[in-house]
Amino acid sequence: MLEKIPEDLMSHTARPKVRSEVLRQQQTSDLFLQVVATADPDRRVALQAEVIELNIPVARSIAWRFRGRGCALDDLEQTACLALVRAVRDYDPARGHAFLSYAVPCVSGAVRKHFRDFGWTVRPPRAVQELQLQLQVMGRAPEPGRHEVPNELAATLGVSEADVREALAARGCFTPASLDRPVSDGDTCTVGGLLVSYDDRATDAVEARLMLRPALALLSRSDRSVLTMRFVEERSQQQMADQLGTTQPAVSRLITRILGDMHTSMTS
Repeated sequence: MLEKIPEDLMSHTARPKVRSEVLRQQQTSDLFLQVVATADPDRRVALQAEVIELNIPVARSIAWRFRGRGCALDDLEQTACLALVRAVRDYDPARGHAFLSYAVPCVSGAVRKHFRDFGWTVRPPRAVQELQLQLQVMGRAPEPGRHEVPNELAATLGVSEADVREALAARGCFTPASLDRPVSDGDTCTVGGLLVSYDDRATDAVEARLMLRPALALLSRSDRSVLTMRFVEERSQQQMADQLGTTQPAVSRLITRILGDMHTSMTS
């Protein structure tokens, strides 16, 4: 669950709308000069809140670059605004660079991290995720059916064409296509309807054989012969007793002992 931004910081009614980025940066700079000059902790917090309020549109604009790609816009905006709050608290005007040159990478990085943590229904390797996000931000990750130019994308990003192809192939991992989607326009057959249905009993049998094989290998030849008569040839215990020259209760105890040995070897 994302931490909530205080309502008074999310509201824009307390200050006139900033008409230009230049004015925004100037007002931000003036506020930070006051932050540095004041020795009153409460005054400092109030000034920082003004900076946050003033620059929330910047954080939201960064979040909007990633909308419609698998994460709710509200969560993206919340993540961006929280990153803005941290940037305001950590920013040091004495370092000589403008606030936005520090804050924008912080906010963008937080939104990208949110995507890495929550945006992938199927999680490819981290390198593929990061390259896929670069392609998304460029706005050049082609939609299905559109001509792709991996070599041009690779040259632009300075990566190999193979890496670009892998990232393009992963573009459906944000929100994979629904199995209820028709195969084609006007077709009543769905994608899920084309999937092969496997017999669960056959699958269970394969799993059982894989589990039993090591335990069977530890049994003596005579013990394996007893199990073959009982479970493969499906002989009754009396028929087995006649074959082995013993009694039915003795066969029952023999089978119980063999199965116990197998259970021990499989669970130890």
